[in-house]
Amino acid sequence: MSAQGKVNQLTPEQVDQVVTNLETAAKNYVFPDIAVQLQQTIESHRAQYRSVSDTNALADRLTADMRAVGHDQHLLVTFGEELAVQKDPTPEEKAHAQQFDRSSGYGVRSSRRLPGNVGYIDLAYFSPDSNAGAAIAAAMRVVSGTDALIIDLRKNGGGSGDTMTTFASYFYDDVTQMSSIVEHIGGQTHERQHWTASYVEGPRYLGRPVFILTSRRTHSAAEVFAYDLKNSHHATVVGERTSGDATSGSGEIDIGYGFSAFIANGQTVSPVTHTNYIRVGVQPDVEIAQANALLAAYTRALKTGKLNIDSDELSKEKTDALNDPKGALLQEIDGFPKSR
Repeated sequence: MSAQGKVNQLTPEQVDQVVTNLETAAKNYVFPDIAVQLQQTIESHRAQYRSVSDTNALADRLTADMRAVGHDQHLLVTFGEELAVQKDPTPEEKAHAQQFDRSSGYGVRSSRRLPGNVGYIDLAYFSPDSNAGAAIAAAMRVVSGTDALIIDLRKNGGGSGDTMTTFASYFYDDVTQMSSIVEHIGGQTHERQHWTASYVEGPRYLGRPVFILTSRRTHSAAEVFAYDLKNSHHATVVGERTSGDATSGSGEIDIGYGFSAFIANGQTVSPVTHTNYIRVGVQPDVEIAQANALLAAYTRALKTGKLNIDSDELSKEKTDALNDPKGALLQEIDGFPKSR
C-alpha cells in the first residue's frame, strides 16, 4: 500500500498532496520544455482538482490534462491496486494473466495463407508471456512457404518490447541494431540498445516482400516494429500514420493514496534516422485509409511476390487472385472490408 494509504473518496488536502507529487514526477519527463508545461498546467488546475473527490474521476482528469499538453498517450495517472497500491501481482493474478494470454493466442489473432500464396499475420499485441515466442514461431511456420507476407498491426496497441524484438528478428539474416531507448535519469543519459536475436525458434522470412498495415490505433511497440522495418528497407508500410508515441519509461511512480503516474523519461531513437516519430507517427510508404489497407497491400503482394515453385495450380491461383483481389479476400476473411 502507498505511504498515505488507499482511499475511495478524497479530501481537498489529499488531492493537493497527489497533485504536488505529480508535479514533482513531471519534472522527469523526457522533453524538458514540455516537462515545464506539464507542471504549469497541473498547477494552474489545482483549484479545480480540489473539487474532485472521486478517485477514478481525478485520475482521468489528470491524465487528460497531461495528454492535452504532451500529446503523448504514455502520460498516465491510474488509481487502483494494479499499480501504486500493490506492486507485485498475487499468484491468482499471475494465473489470470497467463490464462488471458493463452486464451488470446498470445497476441496472435490469425496466421494464414491467402489465395495467391500470400501470408497474413494479424497481431493484437506483443504478449509479455514466456510462451509468446513459441506462438510467434508457430505463426511464422504457417506462412513460411508464402511468396509475400502481410503483417496487420492496425489494432495493435503495443506491449512487450522483448517480444516485439523477437518477432522483428525473423526478418533479418544477421544480428542488427534496432531502435534504442535513450533515458534521462538523475541528470545522466543512458542508452539501452535493442538488437535482433541471433536465434529464432521458427523459420526466418527473408528475401520476400513484407507489408505492414498501420492505423492511428497502432501504438507503442507496434510503432517501433513498423518504424524499424521501414527504415531498414525490410518492409513496406501501408495504411495510416500511427499514434506517434515514441516515449518510454522505467516504471510507474507512486504519487500517494493509491495513485500511480507513468511519466516517460526516455524516447525511442533509430540508428538509421537518429530520431523518431514522436507526435507525427510512423509515416506509411503507401498512405491509404486503414479500412482499405489490406486490399492495397494484398494487391501489391500478389504483384511483387515471386512464385517459389514451378506449379501450374499455384500459378493459376495467383492469376485468379490478381484478376479479382477483393473477391479472393472475400473468400478468406469474413466481413471484409466492412469489419477491417
